[in-house]
Amino acid sequence: MISSRQLEYFQAVARELHFTRAAESLRVAQPALSQQIRRLERQLGLVLFERNNHRVALAPAGAALLEHAERILADLVAVEEEMLGWAGGVRGRIRLGAARGVMVQLAQVLAVYCRNYPAVEVELREQNTEEMLTGLGAGRLDVATLAVSQGLDQHRLAVHPLGEEPLVLITADVAGGPSAGRDWMRVADLDQVDLVSYPPGSAIGEIIRATLAEAGAAPRLRFESREYSTARILASAGLAAAIMPRSVAQAPGPAVHLVRLDPEPVWRPSLAWSSARRPTPAVRTFIDFVVNHPAFSSLAGGDNSSD
Repeated sequence: MISSRQLEYFQAVARELHFTRAAESLRVAQPALSQQIRRLERQLGLVLFERNNHRVALAPAGAALLEHAERILADLVAVEEEMLGWAGGVRGRIRLGAARGVMVQLAQVLAVYCRNYPAVEVELREQNTEEMLTGLGAGRLDVATLAVSQGLDQHRLAVHPLGEEPLVLITADVAGGPSAGRDWMRVADLDQVDLVSYPPGSAIGEIIRATLAEAGAAPRLRFESREYSTARILASAGLAAAIMPRSVAQAPGPAVHLVRLDPEPVWRPSLAWSSARRPTPAVRTFIDFVVNHPAFSSLAGGDNSSD
């Protein structure tokens, strides 16, 4: 039978693809780590790693085992944290994935939650939607604020909508620019306009691309960034326009001019967690806290019903 220690050792090597670095991360001697991996391979009758003098790579069987190992180890941690929660009040750890578009609201929630539950450690990870869906499925995240609320059933998630909000165009407020003096602008008028884009995996980026395509607009995508703060700096300097959630555009930062778009793209963030795993007491209290907190009422048309 495979032990949890063997899985932990295997996972470390699979992540590092280097035995010495994996041993250092585990704080064990490298020969002992190598011996455990060889023992696991003999036990399974499989080659898990392809090795030569210059590199270590996952073999196909190793890649398959890694998916199982990550889920099993995450479940073991969850079991321990749930038992600690039952034993001594709400305590433990929450691995929280965060969409950048709701960080203003999420920070308000976390400020109160962390005061109320000081024994709970929150690990905050800013990621795009694709990364968070992968993390929830693999057990690397406990809960996440996603940039979408529809079409998530195939990921075995429980989903609570957090409302909806328009996406707006931001530009430098300069005379002669495409949006100078305008509060509204047709999406079609963005054709050949310099625009900041967001990388693949971004749900907001997908909404923007679909809106542009439907309007027949082909802007010049001069810059790409994962960060709204970077997009805002570029827009403020007059280097390119950017599209982002209205609450992000209205937050304090470099001066920009806000323009509503026609037709108006909308994003619908949500809170999501795995429906295949029972939330620990810490995660359950956090979910209830977010669902009942007024911070997300600032999202226009917010839907506070449970899904």
